[in-house]
Amino acid sequence: MLMYGFSPKNIFLALGIVVGTAMWIPSLVVAQDSPLLDLGAELEQLKGKQPATEHAAPKPASIQPTTQVSPAPKKKVEPVHTAVEHRIDEPLHWGYSGSEGPKYWGELSAEFSTCKNGKNQSPIDLRDANAVGTQGLADLDIRYRDVPLKIENNGHSIQVNYPLGSYIKVGGKRYELLQYHFHTPSEHMKEGFNYPMEMHIVHRDGDGNFAVIGVIFQEGEENEYLNTLLNVLPKKTAKQKIYSALSVNPAYFIPANTEFYKYSGSLTTPPCTEGVYWMVFKQPITASAEQIQQMNEVMGVNARPVNPVNSRTILKSWSEVGQQEPIYEYY
Repeated sequence: MLMYGFSPKNIFLALGIVVGTAMWIPSLVVAQDSPLLDLGAELEQLKGKQPATEHAAPKPASIQPTTQVSPAPKKKVEPVHTAVEHRIDEPLHWGYSGSEGPKYWGELSAEFSTCKNGKNQSPIDLRDANAVGTQGLADLDIRYRDVPLKIENNGHSIQVNYPLGSYIKVGGKRYELLQYHFHTPSEHMKEGFNYPMEMHIVHRDGDGNFAVIGVIFQEGEENEYLNTLLNVLPKKTAKQKIYSALSVNPAYFIPANTEFYKYSGSLTTPPCTEGVYWMVFKQPITASAEQIQQMNEVMGVNARPVNPVNSRTILKSWSEVGQQEPIYEYY
């Protein structure tokens, strides 16, 4: 099993040693920890309402031929309108363009209302000048195992699902790794600009709270680990495919410089649940233009626009030399 444990001074990697000065730096070791209870790898599908039930009209009373009865006045029959609802076993459809795009997510279903009304939504524009330097950020340990590759095209992204047993610890609190997936272009902006791609590594604790690590890609050298995914990239929406001889550990996508932004946000897809613990690495990693294009050709544009920061404070795990702003202690 691959494990990242963070110490104040050094980064030890499985393939070599890199020395840095970031406040929060990983080392790669082997560990065996017992897994949590089964949290599952996907959110429970949203449940819809059953269509309204239509009742047959009552049969008219029989009339004796010898009886003279004045016909009853005809009542105006109101048309029956059956509500259009999605089936209980069928998730509500949403997308990234047109009437099902991000602008309208909050209106597609009451369960998506947070997408419209939430005040702590993700993604956001990350700017160094507006972020507060910190001391004493909670320790972050990353412990990911090598496992058989489980990959799917879920209609919104290319997603790699993970079994239980891989996790991160933030300040001693454990979050189980569920999956990682990709967006083209990046969802988070940096200094007002979108990068060509972003990867989200999604975790959840036993109480249902999410912690997501964001890794931004820029065009540059070819990424050998991304190539493994591209060789089996599912171009059509289908069920999960398992490749027992392949493994793509998300730890390989952690940048050498581990400085990161931290803030409280939301899921970037419906139902846009808030209270998500976000950690987005400052330094992008590279992928070739051809690799990014291959991902985009399959996923299309699948990035939610940035949202206002509002009253949130964005923290950064480093402090600028000679910075004048106050340095916060974070627990």
